[in-house]
Amino acid sequence: MDQAGIEKYMERIHYSGDRAMNMDMLKKIHQLHPEYIPFENIDSYTGTVPSLDPENIFRKLVIQSRGGYCYEQNLLLRDVLTCLGFKVELRLARVLWKKEGDSSSPKSHLLLTAEIEGQNYLIDCGFGVVTLTAPLLLNDEEPQQTPNGLFKISRKDSFYTLWTENDRWFPIYRFVLEPIEPVDLEVMNWYVATHPGSMFKNNLVFSKVDHKARYTYNDNRLNIRWNNGGKESVSIENNMQLFEILKDTFGVTENAIEILKNNTGN
Repeated sequence: MDQAGIEKYMERIHYSGDRAMNMDMLKKIHQLHPEYIPFENIDSYTGTVPSLDPENIFRKLVIQSRGGYCYEQNLLLRDVLTCLGFKVELRLARVLWKKEGDSSSPKSHLLLTAEIEGQNYLIDCGFGVVTLTAPLLLNDEEPQQTPNGLFKISRKDSFYTLWTENDRWFPIYRFVLEPIEPVDLEVMNWYVATHPGSMFKNNLVFSKVDHKARYTYNDNRLNIRWNNGGKESVSIENNMQLFEILKDTFGVTENAIEILKNNTGN
């Protein structure tokens, strides 16, 4: 990514301020990215495997003002942070969110880690319903406050587990600090987008988070969890109502909505 690309990205997430490579800048980017670039799976839901080519991701999420799921979100963020001078690594995680007991899952979630001022941090703008809005310090098991909730990272041997707090602690995913190859991402991206049992193949999912609340659409419901603890759930009764909330709540463009209409018969 070149400087022109950085400027377009900063405009996309409404970033203004200091461009020094430090924690303040990283925190601002991490909070703004999931507010203005929504989590969405229109491509996989309508039968297209999302491209992981950096230029295609940039064109889709930045130029075309679309959203994407974890591979697209965090690959874009990796390229931006690397261009800004941060040392960033890709990691894969096993999703634990809403899993029963000790049930296992493939390493299907992409996250980032970064070394900043001698400390390692977890960075992740691509987990939808509980996407982080701030980097989290690794090797510190104490709860860490973010603009949108309390999180912690536990460690057992070489395994790290990310947790979120909502009356009690819930596990989100587990990962290790091992390098991954591009082919790992290609295989998992294809699996997540095409497997008959994948939620991203069978369900339309949208999510965003801002300074007021988390917003999620799934199973014909818009769920809002306000930062003050309040909750709201709205049943989406028809396609007209769906397209309205996609535009008004998630900032989905007319072009993206046309893709939905043309590929789902709506």
